[in-house]
Amino acid sequence: MRRFKGFTLTELMVALAVIGIIVAVVTPAIVRMRPNKNKMMVKKTFYTTEQIVSTLINDQRMYPDYHLACDLDEGAVDYECAWGFDYDGAVRHEGETYVGDDKFAGLFKSMLNIKSGSADDDYIVTTNDGVTWDLTDTIGAWNPGERGGVEDAGIGTILIDVNGIEDQGGDGPDCVQTDTANGCDDENFDQYRIEVLANGKIRINEDDEKAIEYATINTSIRD
Repeated sequence: MRRFKGFTLTELMVALAVIGIIVAVVTPAIVRMRPNKNKMMVKKTFYTTEQIVSTLINDQRMYPDYHLACDLDEGAVDYECAWGFDYDGAVRHEGETYVGDDKFAGLFKSMLNIKSGSADDDYIVTTNDGVTWDLTDTIGAWNPGERGGVEDAGIGTILIDVNGIEDQGGDGPDCVQTDTANGCDDENFDQYRIEVLANGKIRINEDDEKAIEYATINTSIRD
């Protein structure tokens, strides 16, 4: 009668040890290969912002380019000195009138796919992909450029939370990478800021270095 020989306890322990070593070596590599959702959403939201801003600044009906008239005529009235987004004249868009300090915020919001009942604030909204857009800092008069004069003049900053602000039903930590007091750093953040310039260019805030790395920076829209 043939007898079948099984594995000894020692052989099983050695096999388990080898498997454990393989798992320990492979797991970090697998984790690194997994897509970073926040990284993908930074890219997506930057691209969305770029497309909306491009659409708006290149629509002469919404934002006529008057700065050349201002350059040529020293007696030009205020509206003729507009560089783009600082022009707050009234415009009709999809049945609504947009005018004044919140014109840009209103038009930008109208081009987002907003989730129904996403927020109480008119200019803090959540889109269907779970991203919260805070447009409140774009409301008001344009600001003289801090980095290079008129060419760098801006109308404000869009704060983007790529996984939604927690009090709007999103996830934490709700902070930019430099906000270490709230647990954020360059590997753990869900918010970043896009500065909108009056001449139609955009750029990520220079302190949001990781977001700059994640996004493709090509912000020239109109000369």
